[in-house]
Amino acid sequence: MTEKEAYAVLGLTFGAKKEIVKKKYRQLMLLVHPDVDEASRGEYGHTVQEINAAYEILMKGSASGAEREGRQEQNRGTDGNFTGEKESPWNAPVNENAYAMREILHYVEDYDGKILGDFCIARGKYLWQPEEDFPLFLKSIYRCGKELLDEIDDALQRGGTLEGRQEIQAELTYLLAQQFIDVTGLLGELGKELEPDQEGNRIFFLPAMLELSGKDHGLREADPLLPAGVRRHRLYLKNQDGQELGYLSFRDDRLYYAVIPLFEQRRAQVRIRAGAKRPQKGRKARSECRNLKLWLRLCEKDAGGLPENLNLQIERLLARYRGVEK
Repeated sequence: MTEKEAYAVLGLTFGAKKEIVKKKYRQLMLLVHPDVDEASRGEYGHTVQEINAAYEILMKGSASGAEREGRQEQNRGTDGNFTGEKESPWNAPVNENAYAMREILHYVEDYDGKILGDFCIARGKYLWQPEEDFPLFLKSIYRCGKELLDEIDDALQRGGTLEGRQEIQAELTYLLAQQFIDVTGLLGELGKELEPDQEGNRIFFLPAMLELSGKDHGLREADPLLPAGVRRHRLYLKNQDGQELGYLSFRDDRLYYAVIPLFEQRRAQVRIRAGAKRPQKGRKARSECRNLKLWLRLCEKDAGGLPENLNLQIERLLARYRGVEK
């Protein structure tokens, strides 16, 4: 979609200000909402996907529009006609080896910016990108897992919610999420990459916290902490005397889905020291915690690849669910 076409989709004159674009976008998303009857929509014929694509182009500016126009020109044949290849509805890298496709979800807002709900604007094996809202990403993964379990229930003609399904779906969500996250890209975005070691292993400094299980046993600033083991997707930490203090946590939930799998797959090593202050009151104030300084070393030169055994883990989990009795 070119920038000129994007203005046409939104019904705006070329060069309209971004404030006008935003207002028109909200109006049209309300118009095409599923709760709106066909008669009220009139002759407007564009889809949710087209509206969102147009809005993305115009809010990013003419450079984005030019890039998309250039991609369209690449799909033209020597006679000037399109070759039949369609531009992807969502511009993101894909993991062709992912177990299943997922939805790309987008919020719908009213005139005042209040969120009304969300729409699916694309479906595929797209990796998560910063422009995709992370809670919506997790929602798409949850729905992907739900579809897989629903398919098994339908095939086995099982009705109702089976005992143990919630636990299996939570594990399925955790495994599926890993297939759609670029670990090194996320570490670079949320942390600070340092100079590699002599073997070329990449090193990141990350903001982290210790969620205390009980007493801190006199933990002081700069005291070292050691891994005590991974249990139920949590990395537990201990002091030098071997006393377990709690588990590793992050202010940004995205780091959880990048860091913890690295330890489970034995692809990372850490150096951890206690920070100077406790985190400020807020979302984490419901439990005692301490700031940490965490250095993460990836234990392979090409750590950006996706683990090959994830599909096997997912298949075993689904096989386990197939064997669940009513």
